[in-house]
Formats: sequence, C-alpha cells, structure tokens
Amino acid sequence: MNLKTKLSDREEQILDDFLGRVRGGAIPNIEALDGFFAALACCPDLVMPSEYMPIIQTGETDDGALDFESMEDAEQFIESVNRHWNHVNQQLDSKEVYLPLLFEDEQGKVRANHWAQGFLLGTNLRPNIWPEIMDGENEGGAMVPIWALAYEHHEDPEMRPYDEPISDERREELVVGAAAGVMRMHRYFLKQRDLYTPPAGTFTHQGGKVGRNEPCPCGSGKKFKSAVVGVPCCTKPVRT
Repeated sequence: MNLKTKLSDREEQILDDFLGRVRGGAIPNIEALDGFFAALACCPDLVMPSEYMPIIQTGETDDGALDFESMEDAEQFIESVNRHWNHVNQQLDSKEVYLPLLFEDEQGKVRANHWAQGFLLGTNLRPNIWPEIMDGENEGGAMVPIWALAYEHHEDPEMRPYDEPISDERREELVVGAAAGVMRMHRYFLKQRDLYTPPAGTFTHQGGKVGRNEPCPCGSGKKFKSAVVGVPCCTKPVRT
C-alpha cells in the first residue's frame, strides 16, 4: 500500500470505527484526528508518531484504550493513521487549498466542533511554539474561528464565543475561516522549518506482514507486537 494514497470513504469509516473504540479519549473520531494532524502539519517542529500515537489510542482509563483483536487490525490501524497524516500534509504543502474532514451529526448538520478541538489539542504538543501565532498581532486572527468552534459548547459559559446559538451562515463562515487560517499558519511556520531538525527519512513498508516478535518496520528497534497491546511502534511519517 502506498502511504501517500488518500483513504477511501470506506477506509475513513474503518479508521473512524477504530477511534470510536477508544472510550473517553482525546481523539474521538476521524474529524478530530484531521484537526489534530492539521495543527501538527503546520508546526515547524516535526512531531513523531511515538509522541502522537499514544494520544490517539489512550482512553480515559486503561480499560478504555484502543486494543487490537489481531495483528491485521494493528497493521491496518497504523497504516490508516499514517496515510491520513500524509494526506493532510500533502494538502497543505500543495499550497492550493486545505479542506478539513468534517462529518454530519445525528441531525444532519456539520458542526466542526470536534475538528477544532482536535486542532487545539495538536497545538498543545508544542506549547513553546504556538504562542508566536496565538499572541501575535498580525497572525493571531487565524486562530479566532478555530477557538470559536472549539469552545462553542464549553462547560464554562464564559468560554463560549457567543451568547446565542451559532447560525448556519455564521458556522459556514467560521469553517471557511478556519480552513483559510490553517493555510495561513502553515505558510507562516514554513519559513521556520529549517530551524528545526529535519526528519531522518521516510517510512516505506516493504515485504509481507510483520510478525509479532519481529522488529517494527519503522526502524525504532521495538518489537511490532507492542502495537497489539496498545503501545504503538514508532512508524516514521512522510513529510515533504
């Protein structure tokens, strides 16, 4: 499988089902994962899978963490996550347009709350870098629609952006503004990537399936079976 190939609709649903098995986790679905990866793709400092995969797989309690029923399950999950990470990167690196992956809720409405919350979670992985955007006079506006969508239903009413429910027209404006803001932030941080250590290489899967006691194909030296018990291996992403 080419890791640069975008997930099909069915594959997106399968990945969403995997994420839905995590109980009380920070990334409840693929929409939140897309926002999470958008923030990581913008950040000039590469966040490796060994750092973000535990966040994706961890539940509110140990019992709620993502576990796999088979080696095939583990391989499919890891491959799907890597392919979606690469797809988000490719959209932003193309400098054309970034389209957030958004889904309708039970009422058939696109809310984008999970996407925005996933994006903010992604910024928390490099808290020393993002204030440059968030507190900047020139670039801070790019975060405003993301904050508005993320905090729409915050448990603290003081954190909510509006006193009244967000209209369909305003929500559409916020979603468009959030997508444009991601592109803007990506361009801003792109100039700083040479200040950070570049990735050592890219991950390519060769040969057949990996055995439980064989080394992970990422080169981390860990046994691949660690993925089956919920402690992911360190597969290296492709980032151009």
